[in-house]
Amino acid sequence: MGRYVKRCKSNMECVANYSEIIIAVSAVAISIISLFVAINALKSQEIHNKLAVKPIAHFSKGDYENKIFIKLKNYGMGPLIINKFYIKKDKSSFKRLIDSFDGVAPNIVWDTFTDDIEGRVLAPQTEFTLIEVQFSNEDAEIRQAIRESLSKTTLSIKYSSIYDEVQPRVKEKLDWFSR
Repeated sequence: MGRYVKRCKSNMECVANYSEIIIAVSAVAISIISLFVAINALKSQEIHNKLAVKPIAHFSKGDYENKIFIKLKNYGMGPLIINKFYIKKDKSSFKRLIDSFDGVAPNIVWDTFTDDIEGRVLAPQTEFTLIEVQFSNEDAEIRQAIRESLSKTTLSIKYSSIYDEVQPRVKEKLDWFSR
């Protein structure tokens, strides 16, 4: 082994004798460090991409003298994929909010309502109107019946992002409608 190792008289002579080895080891070390930096940058970019298209579900409610509405809004920047949506009232479960009104629904001319939304996709910054109805002064009895029915209702949605990441369930009790 001793015949392959050159003896150095000074540090400068050692650097000169082993410059190729020093350069090769330095290149490998820099390559390994660069690989770790690239992997960390890739992970950070992936996290950023997922957060940039995260959906944010919110139930918006309105209770006015001439109008009642409930909407599902996507305040996020990515599509909201509805995996499960259900309405609970008393001990019953429904897929459409309009079905939970104890026989009052057929007596009302609805401005709009949404059918079963399970499996649908809500685009960013848009909304589904679950129910919307306007009233005249003569409709006080029907308006109160709708408020009472809604006050016993709970909405729940399970949804995911386009990366198939399940988002936290949103649950909204509509007891706000009780007056």
